[in-house]
Amino acid sequence: MTGPTPLRDRVPYPLLCTVLGLVLGWLPLLIHGPIPEKFNVLYIRGAIAIWAFYSARLLVGFFVGISAWPARWYLRGPLCGFLTLLPVTFIALATPRCGFT
Repeated sequence: MTGPTPLRDRVPYPLLCTVLGLVLGWLPLLIHGPIPEKFNVLYIRGAIAIWAFYSARLLVGFFVGISAWPARWYLRGPLCGFLTLLPVTFIALATPRCGFT
């Protein structure tokens, strides 16, 4: 008699990573911004501009799931996170009153 099969054997790895990324990608929203008002003062629609940050966070899990390099998932996660969030980091650094003063 065999026990139940683990979840990782029943669910495809890319799908599991994508779902985890979509769930965990919302956690930074509860802790920090960006907030729309930061972009509204620059006459940019802040409610739309912040979705660049949110969508980049939500895509990290998907990119971890579909990538094969590096082979270790615990190295792949930070690398995919860094590369996914790098473009919006430049936007944040270019925004006045954002980052280090």
